[in-house]
Amino acid sequence: MAGSLVAAAAAPSYPVLLAALALYGPGSGLGTGLAESALAAAAPGRSEAALARWTLAGIAGDLLAPAALAASVALGLGWRGAVLATAVVTAAHAVALARAPHPAAAPDDAAAPEAPLREALRTALGAPALLGWSLAVVLCSFMDEVLVSFGALWLAARLDAGPAARAAIFVAWELGAVAGAALLARLAPRLSPRALLLASGLGTLGSHLAWLAAPHWGASAAAAAVCGLFTAAHYPLLKARAFAALPGRPHVVQAVASALSVLDLAVPVVVGLTADRAGLLAAMLLLALQPVGVILAGAGAGRRARGAAP
Repeated sequence: MAGSLVAAAAAPSYPVLLAALALYGPGSGLGTGLAESALAAAAPGRSEAALARWTLAGIAGDLLAPAALAASVALGLGWRGAVLATAVVTAAHAVALARAPHPAAAPDDAAAPEAPLREALRTALGAPALLGWSLAVVLCSFMDEVLVSFGALWLAARLDAGPAARAAIFVAWELGAVAGAALLARLAPRLSPRALLLASGLGTLGSHLAWLAAPHWGASAAAAAVCGLFTAAHYPLLKARAFAALPGRPHVVQAVASALSVLDLAVPVVVGLTADRAGLLAAMLLLALQPVGVILAGAGAGRRARGAAP
């Protein structure tokens, strides 16, 4: 990752920059996937709190990255300086990980060979709960970058909001998400996944509809903050249930997520086609599939828990 970032910072042309970023993508995906698997393995069965902290770190990065870029430009270093600084931090992190003590593998783990990807996916196909939760995780693509992209168009069309007002509204959303992820990290050990799924789904659905109906940008920012608070809980809750559906096999869970990643790519296409053919309001209402899916997942979790009870 650090090497590809150095290449990107020094790229003399667009094709070289594109090639460097193409090399960065697999490294970033592998690193984040392994880190998330390690978090889940450290808290088997109930990894919601750990994944909430993971989500909180991601939101902090979303907020800090533009600020770091602006600082680099203000210092006269441009975007290349920001990318090079990121490479230095990444390299330092890699060195720290290499020098950190690693726990010894358990005897059973040391003796067991790694399962091939084909076998891992075959195992997943025999675990319908894992597939169901993994598909539910895909729903989180609706109210992420897709919401920002189409939401900016919605705010301009409905409220005639300019760039500053739109930025303020989405900053309010992110700040609400920070609060939501931090709150989930505290509540997850105390409340059941079902209760958290239902509360976050219902809260998101109601605040999303209020955001769409907001008459001015101030009300829109307030609704966005509330919506961000509830929406931040969706990914950690759903992903934790996916890990719990196949205990002790976090890498298999991640393999299934990678296989389903093509669905993430389809989400903006579907929303865009909806906006083009049925209007922007229909596209914004389509984003409510995420909280509706979370509510259904919570209700289904309750039925499965009752079915498993003696």
